[in-house]
Amino acid sequence: MESIFLPNIKSYYQSLKFVYPLIRYNAEAYPSIGISTKFYSGLNDKNPPVKIMTPPKHRDRVAILFPGASPTAEDHPKMIMLGQVLAQNGFKVYIPRIPPLKKLDITIINVQWFTCFYQWIINTEKVNPQKILMAGMSYGGGLMLRMLKEINNKVPLPKSVLTFGTYSDSHSLLHYFLTGNISVKGKQFNIPPNEWGLVVIFQNYLKILEINWDSIELQRAIQLRIQNENLECNIQVDRLPDFQKGLFYSIISGKATPEVKKLAQAIFKIERESLKKISPKYWAKDIPEKVFIMHGAHDSMVPFTESIQLAEYLPNTELCISYLYEHNEFSSNGGFFFKIKELIKLLQFYAKLFFHYEN
Repeated sequence: MESIFLPNIKSYYQSLKFVYPLIRYNAEAYPSIGISTKFYSGLNDKNPPVKIMTPPKHRDRVAILFPGASPTAEDHPKMIMLGQVLAQNGFKVYIPRIPPLKKLDITIINVQWFTCFYQWIINTEKVNPQKILMAGMSYGGGLMLRMLKEINNKVPLPKSVLTFGTYSDSHSLLHYFLTGNISVKGKQFNIPPNEWGLVVIFQNYLKILEINWDSIELQRAIQLRIQNENLECNIQVDRLPDFQKGLFYSIISGKATPEVKKLAQAIFKIERESLKKISPKYWAKDIPEKVFIMHGAHDSMVPFTESIQLAEYLPNTELCISYLYEHNEFSSNGGFFFKIKELIKLLQFYAKLFFHYEN
């Protein structure tokens, strides 16, 4: 469901200052932005770092960027890019490390970490929630929405909420990881999924399977792959029985063999209820805040069809699917005028976001 409102000229100007640097991004173009690190109060007396980007002229604007599942966490290039561009536009940007997500753990425990950080920024940093633009990336977007559901009526919610490339339903996402198939306007397409999709699934859930062979050594090989310990990983893989080697290479390539599909389907059957807890499809209706949803049609980690579904389940949304860097399968006109049209669509979307944030 989309609400209709008209942004003003100021909002379009802010949108242009945001969109253009993203399209023409240069990491060396932000020498005046201060970068520092603090530590927030997390679970079990742990104090993870939070990267802070401070603009030279801070206008009492604050942005929180929650990362997705990635070993690079707060140092992910896309997080840095988005943080720098927001900082250049006057936002003080906070990018917290979420320890489970850094280990590719996508379970419900992350919601508690998100909540810890949000309470820290309000109570310790003394940030007014009405000054906060909160954004969640990929898996982090769905987990952020779950946090908003749980803290509603308990903690003041942020002024504006944005998701980038997040998911709606773990079942349809798993189906995509296993097949690469998505449905768009009644037509079927196949987009090879990002290899990290299966890695995330098996990193989280292989250990819970009741199977007639020991998966510990395979789990270790996957973990070494995640940590980019390539030499040790190769040694570990050489020790595996041949059928486990086949499973390993299938998982890390993102090309599911029948054996991997069978294991993945068993995982989903066992974890069906726990996966519902992190799938917005089942509880998004309880989130009262307006949610701005952005997704690139080229995204092979989470297909853009997930955001289309998400917009249907949330009661108040603004959806933008960007085809600027689309798959050829969806391209009806990839020429100059098509790109201008897509650019205008992006400017309109972010103008509405900034209008909502400022008013």
